[in-house]
Amino acid sequence: MLLPTLLLALVQSTLAQAPEAPGKPLPPGPMQAKVKAACTQCHNAGRITEQHFSRMQWSDELDKMAGLGAVVADSDRKDFLDYLTKNFGPRKGPKTAPRSDTK
Repeated sequence: MLLPTLLLALVQSTLAQAPEAPGKPLPPGPMQAKVKAACTQCHNAGRITEQHFSRMQWSDELDKMAGLGAVVADSDRKDFLDYLTKNFGPRKGPKTAPRSDTK
């Protein structure tokens, strides 16, 4: 009885550490493959596509991820930031319909 319990705990632990199922795909572009390779080793693309950071915030995020083991060559850093900022930069506010005052 102990062996099935230990096996179940091991499987659950492994699944908890594995990347989640693929999220929304990364948009095409010259850096798509490199961003995917560097970033989806530990998490799915949804962790990227759901963010809308400024260039500075993406830079900080790259630093943080590199500290956790992501491999981003110094020669690719500018292109990574260009790709991330272009595709996942700050959102513009929602367009609002013109007010129609009917007084």
